[in-house]
Amino acid sequence: MSVEGIRKRIIDDAKEEAKAISATAKKEADAILAAGSAEADEYFERRKRLLEERYSKERDRAVLSKRLELRKELLNRKQYWMDRAFVEAYKMLTVQDDKTYGDLMIDLIAKVSSQKNEEVVFGKKGDETILKEIVHGLNSKTGGSFTISKRRGGFDWGFILKRGRVETNMSIDSLFKYKRGDLEQRAWEIFDADVQS
Repeated sequence: MSVEGIRKRIIDDAKEEAKAISATAKKEADAILAAGSAEADEYFERRKRLLEERYSKERDRAVLSKRLELRKELLNRKQYWMDRAFVEAYKMLTVQDDKTYGDLMIDLIAKVSSQKNEEVVFGKKGDETILKEIVHGLNSKTGGSFTISKRRGGFDWGFILKRGRVETNMSIDSLFKYKRGDLEQRAWEIFDADVQS
């Protein structure tokens, strides 16, 4: 074989080998590109899922926070109106006219008294004449023998019944202190029933 033939043969073999190497490299590059693309897609989906979960949690947290804020505001408003109602009720009781006050005291004492012969300690409301009329009316109504204490209580409205060491405190301060919880609970039930209907 001539030198020219050998040279041509080497060039043709090199071209064939180059084609084979190029084809193999292309296959490997395509495989790497496909694997990289799949990995990129997987990474993208994983990040997307994490971001969606984070967004969902943050949205839920924001909604819950807003609900709690609104609930707190509603409770504050309800408490404001409840406090105001108690202040108004307190005022209404302490400024009652003598007739209304007397009638109410007679009814309350009659209901609370078990012995019908206790000493009645009145609060600051009412002068001596009114208080004597209350006790007289009370004894007439119940057939009891109530007496007026010589001392007055330091409270604005109501009474304390005394029999020996036993006292029944029906002063406005005592009533508002011990009954407020029950009254508020009942008021909330009424309020909630009105809101739902």
